[in-house]
Amino acid sequence: METENSITGGSFKGTVVQAGTVVLGPAPVRPSGLPPRTLFVGREQLLTELIDALATGHGPLLVSALAGLGGIGKTALAVETAHRALPRFHGGVLFIDLHGYDEHPVTPEQALDTLLHALGADLPPDPAAKQHLYRSRLAALDGRLLLIADNASSPAQVSPLLPGDPRHRVLVTSRHRLADRTLAPRHFRIDVLDPADSLALLTELTGVDDPLLPELAELCGHLPLALRIAGALLTDRSPAELAAALADTRARLAALDLGPDLAVHTAFDLSYRRLSRAEARLFALLSLHPGPDLSPGAAAALAGLPEADTLELLRALTRAHLLEEADGGRYRFHDLVRLYAANLRGRGVRAARKRLLARYLDVLAGIRAGREPYTWPRARPWLAAEERSLIALLLPAQQLGGRRAVTHVDSALDHLRVCRVARHLAAVVHGAALNVTTLVLLMEREQRIGTPASPELEEVARTFAPRAALLDEFTERLAPTALPELRPGYRRDARLLVERARALFTVFLAVAAAPRSAAVTELPAVLAALHMLEEPVSRLEEPEVTGQYLLSLATVHSARHDEAAEAAALTGVVEELRDHAASYDLRYARRRLAVITAKGATGGR
Repeated sequence: METENSITGGSFKGTVVQAGTVVLGPAPVRPSGLPPRTLFVGREQLLTELIDALATGHGPLLVSALAGLGGIGKTALAVETAHRALPRFHGGVLFIDLHGYDEHPVTPEQALDTLLHALGADLPPDPAAKQHLYRSRLAALDGRLLLIADNASSPAQVSPLLPGDPRHRVLVTSRHRLADRTLAPRHFRIDVLDPADSLALLTELTGVDDPLLPELAELCGHLPLALRIAGALLTDRSPAELAAALADTRARLAALDLGPDLAVHTAFDLSYRRLSRAEARLFALLSLHPGPDLSPGAAAALAGLPEADTLELLRALTRAHLLEEADGGRYRFHDLVRLYAANLRGRGVRAARKRLLARYLDVLAGIRAGREPYTWPRARPWLAAEERSLIALLLPAQQLGGRRAVTHVDSALDHLRVCRVARHLAAVVHGAALNVTTLVLLMEREQRIGTPASPELEEVARTFAPRAALLDEFTERLAPTALPELRPGYRRDARLLVERARALFTVFLAVAAAPRSAAVTELPAVLAALHMLEEPVSRLEEPEVTGQYLLSLATVHSARHDEAAEAAALTGVVEELRDHAASYDLRYARRRLAVITAKGATGGR
């Protein structure tokens, strides 16, 4: 039998070694499968980051939603990114929708078939041969190629599609954070649009400029899919009519519906039906929480599960992007997802609400008794984080726990009100101390250079009287109440702080009225009056109150040119506010300390 080898499909120089069957087809086609652009608004910074990553990064890139919602704009962002980056991809663009959340997702073999067709290749029968041919075709391209794998639900859908040639780039969109040993992408998370961009999108979609559009954008939760549906609905109804329809929370999701292919609840359905039974149960129960966010402990109470088990479920819901992580280890819903979850509640709603109320009442009782782990220093951040939830809990407390439950919740809110008064008072004292400093410095300048500063001095001096008048308001707000105190003596200490502030303001007013030549001599009296606040401030144990008080001391020490005492007070500010990274007072204290330290290092030069 005569055997003949025939190699076609190009010109070859040198030795050709055959291993098995050599198949050389036509040159690969430059694919151009990029979908057309749609109206796109905002997210310029994220677009820039994505394009830069596509240009310089290594390995696949993942576009994932922070809120994890269907309809948050993952596909639109991927397509817009590809259009803007197109000049960098001379090998073309491949786009495939993997339908990862549909009832029948695209399998890796089906995806390879689609991509090989786009590359102009005949399909071999063997799946392994398909993958080999696919990667060979990509390697043979003259330029870099961009693959967009849209709507993937698992790494298993994406990994077989990854090019072997490191020139190429892959952009994946998913409702989950995808990663395993075969897929380690760089993650980009997408949030809802900001209010300005939501308004711009609605305006572009409708071509109208109506004062109700900002309200409509808010009712849509700034979710791009909801905004696009609202824009379509506005073609045959007025903004006022649509706003009225969406204002009804029970009917809002039904109103944001233009059929099975364009409905908010349909987008959420795709994510929900992939949940386990335990995840789905918790997801529905979480919508019972009345506050804007919740702790794992509150979630555990709703579910009637141990906190460790509940935390695993919360993390699963977050990975599915049906929950968002909030500050302080808390969790929250997007507004529309909360409404969706509320429609899924089944049996056990009243029992879950009673467990949640019992949890809050137990924590409040622990704080009142100083019981671990609810001793006061630890209780403070819990109270601050739960304030809005406690307010929202008042009505359920009345319905489920009676008057006693309401009293306990109300006493916690009363404590927070007193705390707010103390913080406001500390800010007022600090503002007045700052003005004393300004007054003294202006007087010194007037004495030193002989230039009258009277108009400026009078303007600063005028600020003391209205600030002093606030003390009456503070006294009124701290009047005794029949509510039991969450922390015994707290209201008394706050009232003492106000009374001692009165003496301080008497001194402030004396400085403002003093002869111009005597200003500096008044500062010891100011310091003495400030020191009278130390006892009630320390008893309150509120870092923000203490920080403001120490900043007041530092301000007056600065006016006295006592940098050592000023630095000591500023060091106290930094220590008290170390957990308040965003605080302007903390940033100021650190900057001023750096200046004092630098002056000391250079001998004050």
